[in-house]
Amino acid sequence: MKKYITIFLLLSYLFSMTELHQILKAPLLVEHYYEHNDKEELSVLTFLEMHYLNGNVKDADYEKDMKLPFKNFQDNHPNVVLSLPETTNFFNFFSYPISEQKSFSFENQVNTSNFLTSIWQPPKTILS
Repeated sequence: MKKYITIFLLLSYLFSMTELHQILKAPLLVEHYYEHNDKEELSVLTFLEMHYLNGNVKDADYEKDMKLPFKNFQDNHPNVVLSLPETTNFFNFFSYPISEQKSFSFENQVNTSNFLTSIWQPPKTILS
């Protein structure tokens, strides 16, 4: 029973959310091919080329052509609404005047204490 429920749910999803439902229009394709074949002798490849590779030619049977599978696509996408918060700019750069650039160097900030330089000495081995 689980198998049948799984298959049912999978098929209902595929037919509703993808273009798989277009396969159900296959009998229309066969019927339309026989109509063209009665008028003039056509191979299946010529028929498919005429209806799918040459664009949408507006001829006498244009309405029937548009009912063929995969000729028109519906907008099948899940309706998901993504709500993002409004971005807030905490800093308004245009309201403050830009001050002049001041140069800054680290040369004046260097501390040459012997205590700080002794930290970077390798460890000493103690022999006992």
